[in-house]
Amino acid sequence: MTIAFRGISHKFGKQTALSNIDLEVEDGEIVCILGPSGSGKSTLLRIAAGLEPIQQGAIFLGDQLMADAVVNPPPEQRPIGLVFQDHVLFPHQTVAENIAFGLHNQSKAQRETMVEQQLASVDLADMAQRYPHTLSGGQQQRVALIRALATEPSVMLLDEPFASVDTPLRRKLREQARLTLKAAGTPTLMVTHDPEEAMDMADRILVLVDGITVQLGTPEALWKSPKAAFVAQTIAGLQSVTGQVQGDTVQTVFGNIPFSRITNRHDLANHPVEQRTNDAKALPEQAPKEDVLQEGATVTLGLRPHTLSLKSAQGPAVISDRRFLGQRYLTLVTLGEQQIRVETSEQEALPIGTFVEINFASAEALIYS
Repeated sequence: MTIAFRGISHKFGKQTALSNIDLEVEDGEIVCILGPSGSGKSTLLRIAAGLEPIQQGAIFLGDQLMADAVVNPPPEQRPIGLVFQDHVLFPHQTVAENIAFGLHNQSKAQRETMVEQQLASVDLADMAQRYPHTLSGGQQQRVALIRALATEPSVMLLDEPFASVDTPLRRKLREQARLTLKAAGTPTLMVTHDPEEAMDMADRILVLVDGITVQLGTPEALWKSPKAAFVAQTIAGLQSVTGQVQGDTVQTVFGNIPFSRITNRHDLANHPVEQRTNDAKALPEQAPKEDVLQEGATVTLGLRPHTLSLKSAQGPAVISDRRFLGQRYLTLVTLGEQQIRVETSEQEALPIGTFVEINFASAEALIYS
Protein backbone atom coordinates (compact mmCIF):
# COMPACT_ATOMS: atom_id res chain seq x y z
CA MET A 1 0.00 0.00 0.00
CA THR A 2 1.43 3.36 -1.01
CA ILE A 3 2.25 5.88 1.70
CA ALA A 4 2.15 9.50 0.54
CA PHE A 5 3.35 12.65 2.30
CA ARG A 6 1.68 15.84 1.11
CA GLY A 7 3.03 19.28 2.03
CA ILE A 8 4.56 18.22 5.35
CA SER A 9 6.03 21.20 7.22
CA HIS A 10 7.18 21.20 10.84
CA LYS A 11 8.80 23.62 13.27
CA PHE A 12 10.37 23.32 16.70
CA GLY A 13 9.76 26.76 18.14
CA LYS A 14 10.99 29.18 15.47
CA GLN A 15 13.31 26.60 13.91
CA THR A 16 12.02 25.04 10.67
CA ALA A 17 12.64 21.26 10.69
CA LEU A 18 10.75 20.39 7.49
CA SER A 19 9.48 22.58 4.67
CA ASN A 20 6.72 21.39 2.31
CA ILE A 21 7.86 17.78 1.89
CA ASP A 22 6.09 15.72 -0.79
CA LEU A 23 6.92 12.02 -1.15
CA GLU A 24 5.27 8.78 -2.25
CA VAL A 25 6.63 5.33 -1.41
CA GLU A 26 5.16 2.53 -3.53
CA ASP A 27 4.53 -1.13 -2.67
CA GLY A 28 7.83 -2.99 -2.41
CA GLU A 29 9.87 0.22 -2.73
CA ILE A 30 12.66 1.22 -0.35
CA VAL A 31 13.25 4.97 -0.06
CA CYS A 32 16.19 6.17 2.02
CA ILE A 33 16.17 9.62 3.59
CA LEU A 34 19.69 11.03 3.56
CA GLY A 35 21.02 14.32 4.86
CA PRO A 36 23.39 15.96 7.33
CA SER A 37 22.62 16.17 11.05
CA GLY A 38 19.66 18.43 11.71
CA SER A 39 18.26 18.09 8.19
CA GLY A 40 14.87 16.77 9.34
CA LYS A 41 15.36 13.08 8.49
CA SER A 42 14.22 11.60 11.79
CA THR A 43 11.51 14.24 12.22
CA LEU A 44 9.80 13.06 9.02
CA LEU A 45 9.99 9.45 10.23
CA ARG A 46 8.61 10.35 13.66
CA ILE A 47 5.72 12.21 12.04
CA ALA A 48 4.91 9.12 9.95
CA ALA A 49 5.05 6.92 13.05
CA GLY A 50 2.78 9.22 15.07
CA LEU A 51 5.53 10.16 17.52
CA GLU A 52 5.29 13.80 16.39
CA PRO A 53 1.98 15.49 15.52
CA ILE A 54 1.47 16.88 12.04
CA GLN A 55 1.54 20.66 12.11
CA GLN A 56 0.96 21.17 8.40
CA GLY A 57 0.20 18.73 5.59
CA ALA A 58 -1.19 15.20 5.50
CA ILE A 59 -0.19 11.53 5.19
CA PHE A 60 -2.21 9.05 3.11
CA LEU A 61 -2.17 5.26 2.99
CA GLY A 62 -3.45 4.44 -0.45
CA ASP A 63 -6.47 6.67 -0.94
CA GLN A 64 -7.22 6.92 2.79
CA LEU A 65 -6.13 9.76 5.05
CA MET A 66 -3.96 8.39 7.87
CA ALA A 67 -3.05 11.63 9.62
CA ASP A 68 -3.15 15.40 9.32
CA ALA A 69 -3.24 18.38 11.66
CA VAL A 70 -6.67 17.25 12.96
CA VAL A 71 -6.58 13.46 12.59
CA ASN A 72 -3.61 12.07 14.54
CA PRO A 73 -3.92 8.44 15.66
CA PRO A 74 -1.27 7.20 18.12
CA PRO A 75 1.51 4.85 16.93
CA GLU A 76 -0.25 1.69 18.11
CA GLN A 77 -3.27 2.51 15.94
CA ARG A 78 -1.23 2.92 12.75
CA PRO A 79 -0.50 -0.06 10.47
CA ILE A 80 3.21 0.69 10.59
CA GLY A 81 6.25 -1.35 11.59
CA LEU A 82 9.06 0.45 13.40
CA VAL A 83 12.72 -0.48 13.78
CA PHE A 84 15.04 1.91 15.59
CA GLN A 85 18.78 2.08 16.08
CA ASP A 86 18.68 0.43 19.53
CA HIS A 87 16.26 -2.34 18.36
CA VAL A 88 14.12 -2.07 21.59
CA LEU A 89 13.67 -5.79 22.12
CA PHE A 90 11.94 -6.88 25.35
CA PRO A 91 14.79 -8.20 27.53
CA HIS A 92 12.59 -10.45 29.67
CA GLN A 93 11.15 -12.28 26.65
CA THR A 94 12.73 -14.90 24.42
CA VAL A 95 13.33 -14.22 20.75
CA ALA A 96 10.20 -16.21 19.88
CA GLU A 97 8.12 -14.28 22.41
CA ASN A 98 9.45 -10.98 21.06
CA ILE A 99 8.42 -11.87 17.52
CA ALA A 100 5.00 -13.17 18.60
CA PHE A 101 4.27 -10.12 20.76
CA GLY A 102 2.14 -8.29 18.18
CA LEU A 103 0.30 -11.36 16.84
CA HIS A 104 -2.69 -11.04 19.17
CA ASN A 105 -5.34 -12.13 16.67
CA GLN A 106 -3.75 -15.46 15.79
CA SER A 107 -3.99 -18.87 17.41
CA LYS A 108 -1.02 -20.34 19.25
CA ALA A 109 -0.29 -22.64 16.33
CA GLN A 110 -0.43 -19.75 13.85
CA ARG A 111 1.90 -17.68 16.03
CA GLU A 112 4.39 -20.53 16.29
CA THR A 113 4.32 -21.06 12.52
CA MET A 114 4.85 -17.34 11.87
CA VAL A 115 7.75 -17.19 14.33
CA GLU A 116 9.42 -20.21 12.69
CA GLN A 117 9.01 -18.73 9.22
CA GLN A 118 10.34 -15.33 10.21
CA LEU A 119 13.39 -16.75 12.01
CA ALA A 120 14.19 -19.03 9.10
CA SER A 121 14.01 -16.07 6.69
CA VAL A 122 16.96 -14.40 8.45
CA ASP A 123 18.96 -17.55 9.32
CA LEU A 124 18.09 -17.50 13.03
CA ALA A 125 16.02 -20.68 13.21
CA ASP A 126 17.94 -22.01 16.22
CA MET A 127 17.64 -18.79 18.24
CA ALA A 128 13.95 -18.98 19.22
CA GLN A 129 14.53 -19.71 22.91
CA ARG A 130 17.46 -17.34 23.37
CA TYR A 131 17.13 -14.02 25.21
CA PRO A 132 18.12 -10.69 23.57
CA HIS A 133 21.17 -10.12 25.79
CA THR A 134 22.70 -13.40 24.53
CA LEU A 135 22.55 -12.24 20.89
CA SER A 136 25.06 -10.19 18.95
CA GLY A 137 24.13 -6.72 17.75
CA GLY A 138 23.56 -8.04 14.25
CA GLN A 139 21.30 -10.83 15.49
CA GLN A 140 19.28 -8.38 17.57
CA GLN A 141 18.88 -6.17 14.52
CA ARG A 142 17.51 -9.06 12.48
CA VAL A 143 15.08 -10.05 15.26
CA ALA A 144 13.84 -6.45 15.48
CA LEU A 145 13.27 -6.38 11.73
CA ILE A 146 11.29 -9.62 11.54
CA ARG A 147 9.34 -8.74 14.69
CA ALA A 148 8.14 -5.62 12.88
CA LEU A 149 7.41 -7.56 9.67
CA ALA A 150 5.55 -10.37 11.48
CA THR A 151 2.50 -8.15 11.98
CA GLU A 152 2.39 -7.58 8.19
CA PRO A 153 2.41 -3.77 8.46
CA SER A 154 1.28 -1.57 5.59
CA VAL A 155 4.52 0.44 5.88
CA MET A 156 7.97 -0.13 7.42
CA LEU A 157 9.91 2.71 9.04
CA LEU A 158 13.60 2.18 9.81
CA ASP A 159 15.62 4.76 11.75
CA GLU A 160 19.39 4.18 11.45
CA PRO A 161 18.83 0.41 11.93
CA PHE A 162 22.47 -0.58 11.31
CA ALA A 163 24.22 2.22 13.21
CA SER A 164 25.07 0.06 16.24
CA VAL A 165 26.32 -2.89 14.19
CA ASP A 166 30.04 -3.51 13.69
CA THR A 167 31.31 -2.39 10.29
CA PRO A 168 32.24 -5.89 8.95
CA LEU A 169 28.65 -7.07 9.51
CA ARG A 170 26.91 -3.97 8.23
CA ARG A 171 27.02 -4.77 4.53
CA LYS A 172 25.83 -8.34 5.05
CA LEU A 173 22.95 -7.15 7.23
CA ARG A 174 21.97 -4.50 4.69
CA GLU A 175 21.81 -7.12 1.95
CA GLN A 176 19.76 -9.44 4.13
CA ALA A 177 17.41 -6.67 5.25
CA ARG A 178 16.85 -5.47 1.67
CA LEU A 179 16.04 -8.99 0.48
CA THR A 180 13.68 -9.52 3.42
CA LEU A 181 11.85 -6.23 2.83
CA LYS A 182 11.62 -6.85 -0.92
CA ALA A 183 10.23 -10.34 -0.35
CA ALA A 184 7.59 -8.89 1.99
CA GLY A 185 6.64 -6.25 -0.60
CA THR A 186 6.25 -3.63 2.12
CA PRO A 187 6.87 0.04 1.27
CA THR A 188 9.83 1.10 3.40
CA LEU A 189 11.13 4.47 4.52
CA MET A 190 14.62 4.35 6.02
CA VAL A 191 16.63 7.14 7.65
CA THR A 192 20.41 7.04 7.32
CA HIS A 193 23.33 9.46 7.51
CA ASP A 194 25.57 7.08 5.52
CA PRO A 195 25.68 7.70 1.72
CA GLU A 196 27.06 4.21 1.06
CA GLU A 197 24.18 2.70 3.01
CA ALA A 198 21.64 4.75 1.06
CA MET A 199 23.19 3.68 -2.25
CA ASP A 200 23.25 0.05 -1.09
CA MET A 201 19.68 -0.13 0.22
CA ALA A 202 17.52 2.32 -1.70
CA ASP A 203 15.44 2.17 -4.84
CA ARG A 204 15.22 5.96 -4.49
CA ILE A 205 16.92 8.46 -2.20
CA LEU A 206 15.31 11.57 -0.71
CA VAL A 207 18.01 14.11 0.17
CA LEU A 208 17.13 16.71 2.79
CA VAL A 209 19.24 19.74 3.69
CA ASP A 210 17.90 22.10 6.37
CA GLY A 211 14.46 20.51 6.05
CA ILE A 212 14.25 21.11 2.29
CA THR A 213 14.15 18.49 -0.45
CA VAL A 214 17.24 19.18 -2.56
CA GLN A 215 16.90 16.03 -4.68
CA LEU A 216 14.83 12.87 -5.02
CA GLY A 217 15.76 10.09 -7.41
CA THR A 218 17.42 6.75 -7.98
CA PRO A 219 20.97 6.18 -6.71
CA GLU A 220 22.16 6.21 -10.32
CA ALA A 221 20.44 9.52 -11.08
CA LEU A 222 21.87 11.19 -7.99
CA TRP A 223 25.37 9.92 -8.75
CA LYS A 224 25.27 11.00 -12.38
CA SER A 225 23.41 14.30 -11.99
CA PRO A 226 23.66 15.77 -8.49
CA LYS A 227 21.59 18.94 -8.13
CA ALA A 228 23.14 20.33 -4.92
CA ALA A 229 26.55 20.50 -3.28
CA PHE A 230 25.64 18.00 -0.54
CA VAL A 231 24.53 15.40 -3.10
CA ALA A 232 27.59 15.99 -5.28
CA GLN A 233 30.03 15.66 -2.42
CA THR A 234 28.48 12.79 -0.44
CA ILE A 235 26.87 10.57 -3.09
CA ALA A 236 28.71 11.35 -6.32
CA GLY A 237 32.07 11.83 -4.59
CA LEU A 238 32.65 15.10 -6.41
CA GLN A 239 34.90 17.84 -5.08
CA SER A 240 33.77 21.44 -5.24
CA VAL A 241 35.80 24.06 -7.08
CA THR A 242 34.66 27.66 -7.41
CA GLY A 243 35.60 29.71 -10.48
CA GLN A 244 34.65 32.59 -12.70
CA VAL A 245 33.31 32.41 -16.23
CA GLN A 246 35.80 33.89 -18.69
CA GLY A 247 35.10 33.34 -22.39
CA ASP A 248 34.34 29.64 -22.88
CA THR A 249 36.11 28.49 -19.72
CA VAL A 250 35.67 28.55 -15.97
CA GLN A 251 38.84 29.95 -14.43
CA THR A 252 39.85 28.44 -11.07
CA VAL A 253 42.98 28.75 -8.95
CA PHE A 254 44.03 25.32 -10.24
CA GLY A 255 43.57 26.20 -13.92
CA ASN A 256 40.95 26.77 -16.58
CA ILE A 257 38.17 24.25 -17.17
CA PRO A 258 36.67 24.40 -20.70
CA PHE A 259 32.88 24.49 -21.08
CA SER A 260 33.27 21.34 -23.19
CA ARG A 261 34.23 19.42 -19.99
CA ILE A 262 31.03 20.50 -18.17
CA THR A 263 28.85 17.51 -18.92
CA ASN A 264 25.51 19.09 -18.02
CA ARG A 265 26.05 22.44 -19.74
CA HIS A 266 23.51 21.62 -22.48
CA ASP A 267 20.76 21.66 -19.85
CA LEU A 268 21.56 25.20 -18.76
CA ALA A 269 19.35 27.01 -21.26
CA ASN A 270 16.28 24.85 -20.75
CA HIS A 271 15.61 24.31 -17.06
CA PRO A 272 15.83 26.17 -13.75
CA VAL A 273 18.67 25.45 -11.33
CA GLU A 274 18.87 25.70 -7.57
CA GLN A 275 21.20 28.55 -6.63
CA ARG A 276 22.91 27.69 -3.37
CA THR A 277 25.92 28.74 -1.33
CA ASN A 278 29.02 26.56 -1.41
CA ASP A 279 28.07 24.82 1.83
CA ALA A 280 24.53 24.13 0.55
CA LYS A 281 22.92 25.83 3.56
CA ALA A 282 21.08 28.64 1.83
CA LEU A 283 17.49 28.29 0.75
CA PRO A 284 17.15 27.47 -2.94
CA GLU A 285 16.15 30.30 -5.26
CA GLN A 286 15.00 29.63 -8.78
CA ALA A 287 16.94 31.45 -11.51
CA PRO A 288 17.27 30.89 -15.25
CA LYS A 289 20.15 28.52 -15.94
CA GLU A 290 21.32 30.54 -18.91
CA ASP A 291 22.43 33.25 -16.43
CA VAL A 292 24.82 30.81 -14.75
CA LEU A 293 27.41 30.84 -17.56
CA GLN A 294 27.28 34.54 -18.33
CA GLU A 295 30.63 36.32 -18.60
CA GLY A 296 32.04 37.08 -15.16
CA ALA A 297 29.59 34.87 -13.27
CA THR A 298 30.93 32.98 -10.24
CA VAL A 299 30.01 29.30 -10.37
CA THR A 300 30.67 26.13 -8.38
CA LEU A 301 31.71 23.03 -10.26
CA GLY A 302 31.85 19.44 -9.06
CA LEU A 303 34.86 17.51 -10.39
CA ARG A 304 35.20 13.75 -10.48
CA PRO A 305 38.69 13.04 -9.06
CA HIS A 306 39.35 10.04 -11.31
CA THR A 307 39.00 12.18 -14.47
CA LEU A 308 41.88 14.47 -13.53
CA SER A 309 45.60 14.01 -14.14
CA LEU A 310 48.85 15.72 -13.15
CA LYS A 311 51.93 16.96 -14.89
CA SER A 312 55.10 18.48 -13.48
CA ALA A 313 55.18 22.30 -13.55
CA GLN A 314 56.84 25.30 -11.98
CA GLY A 315 54.12 25.68 -9.37
CA PRO A 316 52.55 27.00 -7.26
CA ALA A 317 50.38 23.86 -6.69
CA VAL A 318 52.27 21.06 -4.93
CA ILE A 319 51.68 17.37 -4.17
CA SER A 320 51.13 17.35 -0.42
CA ASP A 321 50.06 13.77 0.27
CA ARG A 322 49.38 10.38 -1.28
CA ARG A 323 47.22 7.49 -0.08
CA PHE A 324 46.04 4.07 -1.25
CA LEU A 325 42.23 3.75 -1.34
CA GLY A 326 41.91 0.13 -2.41
CA GLN A 327 40.90 0.30 -6.06
CA ARG A 328 42.57 3.67 -6.64
CA TYR A 329 45.47 5.80 -5.50
CA LEU A 330 44.76 9.26 -4.14
CA THR A 331 47.10 12.20 -4.70
CA LEU A 332 46.35 15.39 -2.79
CA VAL A 333 47.37 18.65 -4.46
CA THR A 334 47.55 21.82 -2.35
CA LEU A 335 47.53 25.45 -3.44
CA GLY A 336 47.48 27.93 -0.57
CA GLU A 337 44.55 26.89 1.63
CA GLN A 338 42.79 24.98 -1.16
CA GLN A 339 43.18 21.32 -2.05
CA ILE A 340 42.14 19.10 -4.92
CA ARG A 341 42.04 15.31 -5.09
CA VAL A 342 43.33 13.32 -8.05
CA GLU A 343 42.57 9.59 -8.16
CA THR A 344 44.38 7.19 -10.49
CA SER A 345 44.37 3.44 -11.10
CA GLU A 346 48.16 3.38 -10.79
CA GLN A 347 50.36 5.08 -8.24
CA GLU A 348 51.43 8.57 -9.29
CA ALA A 349 55.12 8.63 -10.24
CA LEU A 350 55.64 12.22 -9.08
CA PRO A 351 56.87 12.31 -5.46
CA ILE A 352 55.37 14.32 -2.59
CA GLY A 353 56.66 17.90 -2.73
CA THR A 354 56.63 18.09 -6.55
CA PHE A 355 55.17 21.26 -8.07
CA VAL A 356 52.42 20.25 -10.49
CA GLU A 357 49.69 21.46 -12.79
CA ILE A 358 46.21 19.90 -12.95
CA ASN A 359 45.36 18.61 -16.41
CA PHE A 360 41.65 19.18 -17.11
CA ALA A 361 41.76 17.80 -20.69
CA SER A 362 39.75 14.72 -19.67
CA ALA A 363 37.95 16.23 -16.69
CA GLU A 364 34.31 15.46 -16.03
CA ALA A 365 32.68 18.44 -14.36
CA LEU A 366 29.11 19.23 -13.32
CA ILE A 367 27.79 22.66 -12.53
CA TYR A 368 25.38 22.92 -9.63
CA SER A 369 25.51 26.60 -8.71
